[in-house]
Amino acid sequence: NKEKLLELFSSQKPKIKCLPLLNNQKKVVDICLLDKLNSIPLLQPFIDKSEINNVLNCLQTGWLSSKGIYVKKFEKKFTQFLGGGYAASVTNGTAAIELGLASLGIGKGDEVIVPNFTFGATINAVINIGAKPIVVDIDKSKWTISIDQIKKNISKKTKAILIVHVYGLVCELKKINKLVKKHNLFLVEDCAEALGSILNKKYIGINGDCSTFSFYPNKTITTGEGGMVVFKNKKIFDRSLILRNQGREISDTFFIHKERGFNYRMSNIQAAIGYSQMFKIKKFLNFRKKVFNFYDKTFKNISNFELMPNIKNSQNSGWLYVLKINNFDQKKRDILINNLKKKGIEARPAFYPLNKMDPFKSFCKGKYPASSEVALKSICLPSSPFLTKNELIYVTTTFLNEVNKLNS
Repeated sequence: NKEKLLELFSSQKPKIKCLPLLNNQKKVVDICLLDKLNSIPLLQPFIDKSEINNVLNCLQTGWLSSKGIYVKKFEKKFTQFLGGGYAASVTNGTAAIELGLASLGIGKGDEVIVPNFTFGATINAVINIGAKPIVVDIDKSKWTISIDQIKKNISKKTKAILIVHVYGLVCELKKINKLVKKHNLFLVEDCAEALGSILNKKYIGINGDCSTFSFYPNKTITTGEGGMVVFKNKKIFDRSLILRNQGREISDTFFIHKERGFNYRMSNIQAAIGYSQMFKIKKFLNFRKKVFNFYDKTFKNISNFELMPNIKNSQNSGWLYVLKINNFDQKKRDILINNLKKKGIEARPAFYPLNKMDPFKSFCKGKYPASSEVALKSICLPSSPFLTKNELIYVTTTFLNEVNKLNS
């Protein structure tokens, strides 16, 4: 246990930073690092025997590539969870967005509206397929893409609106869908952080023409690296399978390319992990909800603290807890993050606004006050679903002490 390991570390002279962990046969099966033992990570995956057994099955049978049985099983299980759609597994979340856009026929000469407050993968995917991203501000009260800003930026070249359910916060889908229909546009949902978010008692991810997901180790479920793109239209989905496979149909004509494509196929090993994770996803979501509720209860009545927005008729996936400190600026926020690190607590800033980064400035026009306000004053706290109550108490107590020091 943790206490015994800490005792072993402190008793060694000279001091050591690494201990081998042995099984009953005295063989090394793992290592314990002092730095990791003393820290509470921001997020961490949960892997147990079921994932390990599935991977071993892949290795033992020799089915390692995308032709293994777990790929289709994972895709089917995923759409069953969402409640519909056609799912194509891919190598990562960015590839999911690129494949989704390309399958919809979006490319050179097309404009795609994206929010300014998001991870860089969102805009990179648009640029990578040759389209032009049009960056717009967010709604300060909701943290998601602003409806008014979308309206102001729709042009004759606009082909799609790429919305981001940032930090699990559901966008204003009803209003956005009206705009999509009015202007005959595609709607693409970036759900990388929102697997398990709910709107009107249904999981999000089947509201637009396609939705994209990430299975990076810090996401709700993981495949190590990996992603998924889910389509509404079967014909577009069928095209995505060709594009995903270097522009080839999966048939006996091995080297006949119908289109220029990508190599975005998920391996059987990745899918084997993902398939196992899908059987635990509701447990993960319930644990995450408890972590969020603990933080909300602790912070809700504290002056200058602004909790994540409460979107009507929705439920957050609980991916990562973000707190806005209204009397802090970016400098003070970053000092707080560094001070927490010294106490063994990993914290991060919120996503940096796209318009303030050199690679994306040319796609941005004017000022983005709401994005800057939210991004530069917000901090992300440890949100692993398996944090113990004692760990949560330590995080919140230490956090409040450090905030008070900076305010004194």
